[in-house]
Amino acid sequence: MALFLFLKQIVDMLYQYRILDYIMVIWVVLLLLYQVALVRPDIRKSVTWADGIVILLGLLLTVNFIRFQSGYQIYFKVMSVFLMYFVGRIYYDRIRECYGALVASSYIIVYTSLAERIHRFGFALGTVRDAGGGFYFYDTDLAFAMILAMVFIAMFGKNSVLKLVTIFVVCPYMVLYSDAGIQVMLMFAVYVIIAIYVMELIFRKKKLFNYLLTFIILGLIAVVVFIYLPAFGIENMKLLGRIFNGRFLDNANMNVRYAAWKTALAEIAKSGLTGKLFGVGMGAEITIESLYIKIYYALGYVGLLLTAMLLITVMYYVTRVEDRKTFYLMVIMAVVLLGTGVTVNSMESTQMSWFPLLFAGMVVSSAQETVKDKLSI
Repeated sequence: MALFLFLKQIVDMLYQYRILDYIMVIWVVLLLLYQVALVRPDIRKSVTWADGIVILLGLLLTVNFIRFQSGYQIYFKVMSVFLMYFVGRIYYDRIRECYGALVASSYIIVYTSLAERIHRFGFALGTVRDAGGGFYFYDTDLAFAMILAMVFIAMFGKNSVLKLVTIFVVCPYMVLYSDAGIQVMLMFAVYVIIAIYVMELIFRKKKLFNYLLTFIILGLIAVVVFIYLPAFGIENMKLLGRIFNGRFLDNANMNVRYAAWKTALAEIAKSGLTGKLFGVGMGAEITIESLYIKIYYALGYVGLLLTAMLLITVMYYVTRVEDRKTFYLMVIMAVVLLGTGVTVNSMESTQMSWFPLLFAGMVVSSAQETVKDKLSI
C-alpha cells in the first residue's frame, strides 16, 4: 500500500504515459481481490449505507453504459473511482501507516514541477503570468496537484524549514502563476481550513471551530450557487462581468462554460421522463465542464439524489471520527473535489477523484471502528 500511495501522485504527473494509469487500475483491482477473498472476507458483513449508495451509483452508470453504448473511457474512469472508495474501506488502517509515502511523493512532484518551470522561464519567475500545466495536462491539473501535495505535507510532514517553505512559498507560487482561477480560490479556502485546525489544536475549542467551519462551508456553497445561476437563466451580466473579469476568474472562459452548460441542460429538457430521471447519455458526445451538470446529464435526477445522499452519508461518518486530523483532511478533500467540480468534471479525472474517494472509504471504516471500540468498553 505504501508503494501504491507513493506512486499515485507521480503517475498523475506523468499523465502522457497512459499505460501507467492502466497499471494503477489493475493494481487497485488486485488489492481489492486479495483483501476481500483472502485476508478480510469478514468485511462483507460490515456493509454500510455509504457502500450501498456507491454500489447503486456503479449499477446506474453500468446500465447507462450498456444503454447508450458509448463513453467507455468515462465509464472505466468513474468505476475506478468507486473502486478506490472500497480500497479506502478495506485498507483504512494500512493507509494511516503510509502517510510518509504521501509526503515523500508530494515533495517530489512539487519540486520537480518547480524545476520544470525554472527550466522553461529561468529565474524570472515573478514575471510569469500563465505558466500552463508543466508536466501536467492542463494548468488546472497542475494547480490541483500542488494543492493536494501542500495538504499532505501540511497535515503529515515533519516540522522543518523545508516544510514551511513548501507550503507557504513554493506551492502557492505554483498555483498562483498557473492561471487556474478556481484552484487559486480553493487554495485560499484550504489555507483557512488548515488554520482553523491549528487554532483548534491550540485553543481546544472543538465546538466553536466546528461552527466556524460550518459557516465557511455554507459560504462556499453560496458561492457555487451564485456561479451556477446564469446556467439556469438567472443572470446579471454587468455584475458577472465585474466578478469574472479579475485576476483569478476569466469572463471569456465562464461565458464558454455557460453556453456549454445551457446546451447540456437543453438536451435534458428535450428528453422524456426516463432521460430526466436516469440520464440522457454518457457525455462523450458533449463537453460539460461541470461535475454537477455532468452527473445530471449522465445519471439524471436519480444520480444527483444518490450523489447527494453519498455526500451526506460520508459527512455523517466524518463527524463520528474522533481523530480531528482525519476529520479536517476529509473536509479538505471534499472541498477540493467538489470545488474543482464547479468548472471541471472532476470525477472523470482520476488525479482529482481517487484520493478524495480513498479517504472517504477510510473515514467510513474508521468511524465503524470507533463505534466498535466504544461498545467494547
